[in-house]
Amino acid sequence: MLLQLSIHHLALIDDMTIDFEPGMNVMTGETGAGKSIVVDAVNLVLGERADRDLITSGEMKARVEAVFDIADNEKVKSVLSELTLTGDEDTASISRELTSAGRNICRINGTIVPLQTLRQVSAQLLDIHGQHEHQLLLDSKNHIGYLDEYAADEIHPMLAENETAYASWRQTAQKLSKLRKSVAEREQRIDMLRFQLEELRGAHLTAGEEEELERQKVFYRNAGKIMSAFDESCALLSDGVEGGSSAVEMLREGVNALEPVASLDARYETVYARLDGLCYEVEDAARDLRDLREDMDYDGEEAERVESRLDLLRRLNRKYGATTQDMIRYRDKIEAELSELEDSDEAAERLEKEYRQMTRKLEEISLRLTHAREEAARRFEHAIVEQLHDLGMKNARLSMAFAPLQEGEKLRDRFSAQGVDRIEMMFCANLGQPLKPLARVASGGELSRIMLALKNLSAQKPGIPRSMVFDEIDTGISGRMAQVVAEKMSQIGDHHQVICVTHLPQIAAMADTQYLVCKYDENGTTRTEVTRLDEQQRAQEIARMVGGATCESESSVRHAAVMLEEAKARKQALRAEIEEK
Repeated sequence: MLLQLSIHHLALIDDMTIDFEPGMNVMTGETGAGKSIVVDAVNLVLGERADRDLITSGEMKARVEAVFDIADNEKVKSVLSELTLTGDEDTASISRELTSAGRNICRINGTIVPLQTLRQVSAQLLDIHGQHEHQLLLDSKNHIGYLDEYAADEIHPMLAENETAYASWRQTAQKLSKLRKSVAEREQRIDMLRFQLEELRGAHLTAGEEEELERQKVFYRNAGKIMSAFDESCALLSDGVEGGSSAVEMLREGVNALEPVASLDARYETVYARLDGLCYEVEDAARDLRDLREDMDYDGEEAERVESRLDLLRRLNRKYGATTQDMIRYRDKIEAELSELEDSDEAAERLEKEYRQMTRKLEEISLRLTHAREEAARRFEHAIVEQLHDLGMKNARLSMAFAPLQEGEKLRDRFSAQGVDRIEMMFCANLGQPLKPLARVASGGELSRIMLALKNLSAQKPGIPRSMVFDEIDTGISGRMAQVVAEKMSQIGDHHQVICVTHLPQIAAMADTQYLVCKYDENGTTRTEVTRLDEQQRAQEIARMVGGATCESESSVRHAAVMLEEAKARKQALRAEIEEK
């Protein structure tokens, strides 16, 4: 149940908190007073699309917070626990902030959550029926959803099974279609892949090869300079020049000269040790230098081979990948694709068999789903007609028509995530008339009552106690029908909290709690406020709804007070009738 709705800087509402009650709550007020703003606030809590224009002029952000009683709502408690969003044991707080920069900040029990999470939780707590929702009935594609929702306990598990099977079947069908491409296109692809694979295989690619070839290229292009430098360095370090001592020999002689006195002083010992170690390092480096020089050999043919190999790799790089590793990956990829294409006949046969098996399985699931819907449809038709009779449509008839397969149409042609059924509501409001498509024969008032009947059926289902919000569901009705609708909404209010925006006095009179929405001017600015009415104020407001400008007369107010008393008596009588049943 919605306990409290707080609205800050939303349209004409500056700062306001509305406390709601159990049962039937109605909101009334003159056209343009701002009743729709309250509905907009509820829609924000539900996660509907937010428009920055809703922010009060001159403010940077708008905020809406709804507090719900969840003491008896075990499903919501479980969802909040799974999402680690638990707060107070018996209440839940959902808020949404909209900034002028277009940001949405959603919170559940004070924790920031994604918009999708807000929608997931709020959908378990609120169900809203907008002014024009009954127009959804005009599209027959929506009719199957009402039936599935009515028989959800039976249909939804089968629907989930069908969705899973359909997804697998569709994926297999797409694979098979790909394999059935034209022979010419397939052969053309095979020829191209064979050429590319032959070229890449012929290159005998090795990972890291380019780096080694680049090193060799540098050597061959600078071989003369490199070998000359090495020869000179070896001569100076190891061989000596013109019969003289080499650098290594002279360094060793210097170290040996220090050896007799090194032990006389720790400082001498340190210097001696450093020079002795350095001497060994230089000797090792000189040997390595000579080994490198001895391994050097300029081979003109090898130099040409290195240049030629690098040219080949660069040409292949431009065609198949920036590096040798990229080309190896591409080679392996097309090798696998070529193998698949060459084996496609066998693969197609396997897929054909798999496709046939999956088609048979999906047909079985779809037919079971159809059978379940047909059985549920009979109960649904009876329940809806009973509701319509209660709503004053004594001669109304409604049937769920299942469209048969057309000539030449196969069951698999209708496969979808929702099954194979095409269902349309057929309707007749009067005696002696045939059933016809609902969209063609139902008036606006009849559509409103059919939608109310659907909502009432939903409200009667055991399970989650949700608050039901009706935004001017009374569109297109008046007089006696208005009273009938009012009584039906009152009955819904006995099991679910109802919050209703209405312009009809009959509906307002049947409410358990009434709020007045009105505008006022403050410091040159128009604002909207919502006031909870006492019995005397209710009589005055209902008198206004009945008589308009003449509402201030004493007789009008007395008449409205009588309406309220009669409404109380009627509610008691309705409850007594239900108890007797």
